[in-house]
Amino acid sequence: MPSDRLSSNEESLSGRNRVLDEAERLFRARGYNTVTMRDIASEVGIRQASLYYHFPSKEQLFVAVTERVFERHRIGLQQAIQENGSDLRSQMHVAAEWFLSQPPIHFLSMVHTDMPSLDQENINRLTASFSQAIFEPLRQTFVQAQERGEIRNTRAEILAGFFLYVMESIPYVATRPDTAPKEVIVNEMISVLFDGLKP
Repeated sequence: MPSDRLSSNEESLSGRNRVLDEAERLFRARGYNTVTMRDIASEVGIRQASLYYHFPSKEQLFVAVTERVFERHRIGLQQAIQENGSDLRSQMHVAAEWFLSQPPIHFLSMVHTDMPSLDQENINRLTASFSQAIFEPLRQTFVQAQERGEIRNTRAEILAGFFLYVMESIPYVATRPDTAPKEVIVNEMISVLFDGLKP
């Protein structure tokens, strides 16, 4: 007869996920440097000592949270791009929709404000994780469009970087008075990417 009680492994995984969820929310709202393990334990509703059972340090917790965010983006981006159209313009629209459906990553801000507090091994780890999960799928999308003859040969790294930079700026632009909705901003950005600025 199956038990309604969670196994100790399931309880541990559930507890770990609660820690990751609350830590992600706090790190996103306040940044790595201002959040303490005590803050996270308080939000999760556990003793600080219990938090160290799951993560021995704040740095390891931050790395785990950030890698989980990047992996969520990898899965969402790849699925959106693969399932929605074979032309680049459609793929850029669905990639943009994916980004808009998620809390902003603010990777450039993270590089300048959070990562300097990490050891070099973890900086390298997060940089590689971001590249593999988010930058590389976009770069490959531009490479494939070049191979199909949809766009001219321009370094795909520049195109992926441009797209990501614009996506990171949309939350800021959208807060300005009398601005257009985010979807309209995305359409204009994709139009500029494809058609340029000249009339």
